[in-house]
Amino acid sequence: MTNLSNLTQEQIDELKNLGNAPVDYSDIPKTTDFSKAKFKYYKIEPIKQTVTMRLDADLVAVLKSFGKGYQSKTNEILRSVVMEHKMPVLDFTD
Repeated sequence: MTNLSNLTQEQIDELKNLGNAPVDYSDIPKTTDFSKAKFKYYKIEPIKQTVTMRLDADLVAVLKSFGKGYQSKTNEILRSVVMEHKMPVLDFTD
């Protein structure tokens, strides 16, 4: 950045007058108006995969204590950890 004390009085006056000059937008690309766009939210059903893993017995007991659907609840818990830590998730929908 230029130190203002190094500028001539003519340069300082020119800078002061810039606020009154029209801005040239010709070098800025045109934008598309998205104000009337309609947005849709899609729920992607992830592909379930059967896995076998070894977990501590106390964790299994806690997960099973959720009752019916404890495996889905386990999936939700794991997904929340992934999202919380912003871990990359692969897309297997193709």
